[in-house]
Amino acid sequence: MPEGDSLVRVAHRLRPVLEGRPLTHADLRVPRHATADLTGWTVAEVLPRAKYLLMRLTPPAARPGARPLTLISHLKMEGRWLVSAVDARWGAPAWQVRAVLETAEHRVLGAQLGLLTLVPTADEAAVLGHLGPDLLDPAWDTPDDGAALLAEGVRRLTARPERPVGLALLDQRLVSGIGNIYRCETLLLAGIDPHRPIGEVEDVAGLVLLARDLLRANVPPAAPAAGARRRTTGVRPNPARPFGVEVLVPAGPSPDTAPGRTPGARGGGTPSYWVYGHDRAPCLRCRGPVRQEDYGSPEDDARRLWWCPHCQR
Repeated sequence: MPEGDSLVRVAHRLRPVLEGRPLTHADLRVPRHATADLTGWTVAEVLPRAKYLLMRLTPPAARPGARPLTLISHLKMEGRWLVSAVDARWGAPAWQVRAVLETAEHRVLGAQLGLLTLVPTADEAAVLGHLGPDLLDPAWDTPDDGAALLAEGVRRLTARPERPVGLALLDQRLVSGIGNIYRCETLLLAGIDPHRPIGEVEDVAGLVLLARDLLRANVPPAAPAAGARRRTTGVRPNPARPFGVEVLVPAGPSPDTAPGRTPGARGGGTPSYWVYGHDRAPCLRCRGPVRQEDYGSPEDDARRLWWCPHCQR
């Protein structure tokens, strides 16, 4: 599954080529919407919502009375949105392509999408209404709205105090945007055993804020929208911050986030993560062994979990 920062980066790349532009050709290659005619519709907005991407469309003048529509997609494990010149060769095999959107200058392909649906904009909640507070929602930057989002996230997370924190953080109905990478890395930095019941976590609000800061450090303007390595190791001690950890969120990309191959524990270079993906490498914090397991429950799909028994208690 993608992380919430993946969708913010995708939206950042697509806005300059789609927003404000009418579609000269559109082909939705899913049975339910195969006959939808979006030619002439204008892409009003491209925005992320948790792990979903929304493209809001306004009808052409030739369609008086038509309701605005929203094209909603989810990348799942392998999905991607590709941008090219309108006359370029496709960047994916035709059998993988689920959406073709063209403007006068660009072609945007949605390949291997896990979900693609078209709904009236007024009905977006029918698809997205189950989601908890989105950790990358710009509303967090407004004090009153941010406090309300945090309170709602904590309320949802603690509604079942017996649930293991390592499972609760992945439940998009509670807080949205955290994937497996940020689950593993947030709990490592907080020093919390992922099996601990969330009702025994003393600072759930601080845990949410720590995860949010890690996400924010990997989206524009802190990091490039394309080709950048994701990093969770840009932190420093700060007793005034939750769990004594301050995540460094730069105002712009640094040389460490320059486009290029993402190094990590499985490859060469400086590892980008404390424990995630450390199949053979030690924990970066204590240099001790990293434990891994397939972790889930009857209501949660098992996901690979990496954690450090020494650092996380």
